[in-house]
Amino acid sequence: MKHLFPLLSLVLLVSLFNIGCSKDEDEELPKDLVVNYTASFTDVASTLQDFIMKAQVYESSNFESLTADQGKKIINDYITAGENFIKSVDDYEKYKIGTKNSSPWLKNSMDSPCSMYDAIPDVGNGISPGFVKSVGDLIADTKGDVKKIEKKFNDGEISEEVFTAALDSLKKIKTLKAANFGMSSIIGAGTSGLTGAAIFSVGGIGMAMSAPALLGVTAAGVVVGTGYYLISNWWSGIKKNGQDDKLGEIVVASGKIGDPIPTTMLSNGASLTVAISGYAPVYIPAFILPSQGIKKTLEITPIKLEDATPTTKVEVCTLEEEFTSENCEDVLYVTATPSPIDPGPGEGVTVTATIFPPIAGCQISFSIVGTDGYTKSETHETDANGKASFFIPGGAEGVFDIVTITTSNGHTYTVTYTF
Repeated sequence: MKHLFPLLSLVLLVSLFNIGCSKDEDEELPKDLVVNYTASFTDVASTLQDFIMKAQVYESSNFESLTADQGKKIINDYITAGENFIKSVDDYEKYKIGTKNSSPWLKNSMDSPCSMYDAIPDVGNGISPGFVKSVGDLIADTKGDVKKIEKKFNDGEISEEVFTAALDSLKKIKTLKAANFGMSSIIGAGTSGLTGAAIFSVGGIGMAMSAPALLGVTAAGVVVGTGYYLISNWWSGIKKNGQDDKLGEIVVASGKIGDPIPTTMLSNGASLTVAISGYAPVYIPAFILPSQGIKKTLEITPIKLEDATPTTKVEVCTLEEEFTSENCEDVLYVTATPSPIDPGPGEGVTVTATIFPPIAGCQISFSIVGTDGYTKSETHETDANGKASFFIPGGAEGVFDIVTITTSNGHTYTVTYTF
């Protein structure tokens, strides 16, 4: 019998009523708190996506083949994107710190069919501070070194050729893995149009790979095509220099109502925030992924943003049913992971792709382009678990590979890594 895997979908039911406290109870906090928080949340998601994309351009560029102006633009775009992300997180945390939240919403599970959740997380829930600090330190260091190189070039101390070579050398030194954290792939869901990205911490934390599932966003009464942002994050406590530290993982995705979000990179029990354009966000602090073979549907009764108050609660109900499919044209997405996720120089990498639903015999195309000029393309069929693998020989230190995975019905996914 074909193995079944979970499917997760999100259904949003529009409501004209607001579940919360009375007007008098709301007066302690600004009336526009939810509106401002939602704008800040959206800014975090969009700036993080932009930073990831700019980082991939930066890491995959051969600066020695570029002019000085081209090299400056790429590295300055990367630095600016990182700075914008840090600023957006600072603003985002401000709203949570100022939230007086004493509501008894469930934190550990969704044991009952329906539960009430806050629009704004309480203090202490959010993006890993260790991750944010790593980004900030990396950007600050890179910016300082670039200024030194640019000054020598502008003062005529070095030629354009030496300048671009110095930028290329700096890139190899200041790679994200050297800062003890890394970026996974940008998700391209092919025909669905979803874009997204995931960042994972390398230092002591491996990439999460849950059983294939799906987070689908649909909405009765909400116009199909309405945009949304999603952020999920989690972290593990570790000891660093004898002190407790938090190294976290974060996934950010954006799309439109009807687009699927692969959940293979989500962690069971991670926090999940969904913000649909025009509606108050819903924050689920301990999101439970569906068990194998089950389609899990979240029915959310959203509150229109203009009706939301600081004490607004959003109702979330769950439904479960089995999901099956055996046609390759029914593939909803493909995801992939490199092994190892942080390869050393000369170490071979195996990229394993997984389709959902997990159908056997479907064609998966792999294509790799490395900054050292290496290219390779192969097509493999999925096994009974919907998986197919592709091997790439090791590269020299600093080589950046981009591996593109494409299903027979047009869904794509990108894996990147640096040796």
